[in-house]
Amino acid sequence: MNAVHPSHDDLAALITAINDLLPSAGMTHEDLELDAVAYETGIPEEAILALLRGEPVSDDMLNPSFTQRLAFLLDTRRAPNGKLHSKARIADALGVSRTMGFALFSGEREAGRTVTAALEEFFDVDPGFLSTSGRRALSRALRPLYASLVTVSDLREKRVSHLAMRSSIDVADIRLAGKLQDAVRSVLTPPAPEPEVEADPQEQELREIAAQVRALTPTSRTRLRSSIRRLLRQQ
Repeated sequence: MNAVHPSHDDLAALITAINDLLPSAGMTHEDLELDAVAYETGIPEEAILALLRGEPVSDDMLNPSFTQRLAFLLDTRRAPNGKLHSKARIADALGVSRTMGFALFSGEREAGRTVTAALEEFFDVDPGFLSTSGRRALSRALRPLYASLVTVSDLREKRVSHLAMRSSIDVADIRLAGKLQDAVRSVLTPPAPEPEVEADPQEQELREIAAQVRALTPTSRTRLRSSIRRLLRQQ
């Protein structure tokens, strides 16, 4: 299938391309892992679904404030021990006073570029997570999903029934998504037959003996291995 690849920053074209691919992929909006897109962007899943359906979305939902995005990270990202990060620990990690740290989370203080970048690094999210527009964030987060839909559509044309979409959003780099497509296609493409090479009679005999040994019971194999080792030491 000849898919039209949307430009990187054109969310409208990307949504159109995704919607065009859904029928050929045998999927609907409900089959898409939009919770993963929401996790990557901080934009509510219902807002993403509404955009895909062509429904209006308020600017507040599409562009959460800095404080809302920071609260989202605090609620969804975990420390190495599996627990939520404490605001005090975050302030310590940023090298700011705990008073300022609490003020950032409450919206009483604005974060400069340095603190914003440090917060994004602390929570291990893409640069710009706390500041970029919702449309730009979605354009980035939906592209791996689009790439996976292209793969599913292509595979269905080869009579492959379905490809799980769960991993699509995990491929954050579109180049890696492309690598995934190439890998899947290479697995499905029958390899070219290798030229027949006349087998060495001794090599063939050794293979037959090895197959017979594997077919023995574990006890018999152990005894036979001991005998073979003794014979080899005598050579």
